[in-house]
Amino acid sequence: MSKRLMKQTVASVLLTASVLSFSPTVLGASNSVDQSVNKVKAELNKAPTYYVYPSLEEKLVPSNELYSVLNSAKKNYQLTRSAIVSSKLSASQKQAKLKEIDDLYSEKVSKGLVPYIDAYNYATKYLVPIMNEIKAAQARNDFAAVEAAYHKLSFQLKGRTAILYRFSGKAARDLLLEQYKKPADAKRDELMVPVTIYMEILKTKDLLAVGKKEEAKKAYAEINALLDRLPNAATNKFVAALLDEVAKLKAVVDEATATPQQVFDAKITSLATELNKTLWDKITTSSGGSNSLTVVIKEDAPLAQLLGKEFYQTFINHLGVTKVNEFDPLSTEAVNSLLSKFPAGTDSLEDLKGQTVTFPITVNDGSELKVNFTIYFQ
Repeated sequence: MSKRLMKQTVASVLLTASVLSFSPTVLGASNSVDQSVNKVKAELNKAPTYYVYPSLEEKLVPSNELYSVLNSAKKNYQLTRSAIVSSKLSASQKQAKLKEIDDLYSEKVSKGLVPYIDAYNYATKYLVPIMNEIKAAQARNDFAAVEAAYHKLSFQLKGRTAILYRFSGKAARDLLLEQYKKPADAKRDELMVPVTIYMEILKTKDLLAVGKKEEAKKAYAEINALLDRLPNAATNKFVAALLDEVAKLKAVVDEATATPQQVFDAKITSLATELNKTLWDKITTSSGGSNSLTVVIKEDAPLAQLLGKEFYQTFINHLGVTKVNEFDPLSTEAVNSLLSKFPAGTDSLEDLKGQTVTFPITVNDGSELKVNFTIYFQ
């Protein structure tokens, strides 16, 4: 055998020995990495099913039941990455396997399990407490607390609820929105007008407090324009209570902004009520309109009885009369002036049926008002 042939034979034997020596080790390492990759892929694929499958049966899985799934997936994913990086695979093989599990982790965990947990936590730790706060405040008719909670809810719904849409799994996403966001949206819409009205009530009161009566009247007009948009007070106790506050405010605004004539006309109405409580049963009275009173004669009686102390004194005191035909209302001149307005020969109530008596009076309720007052006898 030539030396050259001998060398070739030896080289061939050594190469074969080398291959036979290292191939099992390389093959074993490759098999081990593949097994780890396949195992973690199975785990990653399964991760979102823990919340997706229950949602198909309309069940939301609480986040605290998913942390063990998340922690296991994270741990095994990192271990598998480390195994790939430290393996004897070629650089291209490592890159391919890393990309495979990285992509799967991103899809199933980073875009699935993790944002689902975040969304569930957000709904239960932010929306639910605010909704409970509103419910409790409404139950006790605490308008200020409702307003504060409403603004918190609006802030959340305006900018932060995007988190509820970020995870994969349409059924779970729809269920989460149905159970948490939809009720929150409905509550915000329900409270929008009541809260606006409450804020306008505060504004109106502040304006009255600093004497800005006309501005307060305009602010109340804005409240009045919103009343038709309120939920049904018959089925909403909170709205019913709010309407009571509006009614109280209206009385205050009306009184504060009323003209002397309006104040006087209101007093005539209350005068009629007062007279009907205190006078004898021969007449009944009612407001006859601006600057007038209607007296219905039920039974005859002397005219002097009508002009007696009970009727005349109540008339003067209740209306704030300071003068009758420019005389002191309790003076003889005032009484004679008043009697001169009655038809000649009038002695009894029967004589007054169908008659109208008008006489000038001056009233003062903070500002002086002169009117011609009329009594209609029926």
